[in-house]
Parts: sequence; C-alpha cells; structure tokens
Amino acid sequence: MPEDRAPEGPGDHAPAPLWPYALELYARPGVAALCLEAQDTLGADVPLLLWGAWAAARGHVLTDADMGAARSLADRWRGPVIAPLRHARRALKDLPGGEALRQTVKAAELEAERLYMAALEALAGSWPAPSPCPTALRDNLARLLPPDAGLVTERLHKALS
Repeated sequence: MPEDRAPEGPGDHAPAPLWPYALELYARPGVAALCLEAQDTLGADVPLLLWGAWAAARGHVLTDADMGAARSLADRWRGPVIAPLRHARRALKDLPGGEALRQTVKAAELEAERLYMAALEALAGSWPAPSPCPTALRDNLARLLPPDAGLVTERLHKALS
C-alpha cells in the first residue's frame, strides 16, 4: 500500500488518494463483510460505497451531478468488466485445479476495480476544497444504497465511522 496511515475521518484536512484510502477502509473489522452483504443482497456497488465514504472524509456530500457521473462510470466498468470477472472468479472457486486461474482472475478483478476507482477519484477535481461536514457519510450512504436498506446503511455507517 502506498501510504502507511489510517484513512482520515470526515473533516480531516488532506484525505489520502481514493485507492489506498479504500484499501485501508475495507480492511477495517467488519467493513468487508458489510460491503459484500450490501453487494450480494442489495446490488450495491462496493467501489461506489468506498468512494462515498472517501467523499465524506473530504466533507463532500454527493450531489445529483456526482451521482450521474458516477453511475455513468459504473455502467462502463461494473457490468461489462468487473461483474464478469467476479462471476468467473467465483465459478473457479469450486472447480478442481482452477485455483491458479482463479488467482489470476482475482488480480484482474482487483485491477479493474482500481482503474474504476481512479476514474471515480477524478470526479473530485470539480469538488470544493475539503471541509468538515458531520453528516456527509450518512448522507452519501443514503444516496448510494436503496431507500429500504436502512439497517445495512446504519451498520455500514457505524463500521465506516
């Protein structure tokens, strides 16, 4: 990992670049499991959730314009690239002799997510300078998860805070 520090919380001055921030956040206890639960049960986009948390760390509440640009990127990365890689990786898990290929596909999936998140990070170029916003994380999660996902939203908020 390029930086050896914990992700900043909402209101800190200089958030880490998105990719190292997301890796460190995802490694926190319970975060990966909650993100995967949201992905598998609600169709949530984990890179978007981590991007939303990163935006909140910058004090930025996602706007309609942010969401439209992010969804456009998601349409280009998630369905045609990341989802097929994830599907192949999961299918290889149960195939005899498929572990080496599974690891190769897993690395490709991770690289695709890194590139997708680099594109998401670029969207922040038009955001105002970071500033404290105590409700940014809750607001961003509410925009990124379905309205009926209140319990998952609250659990993720707690894990990401």
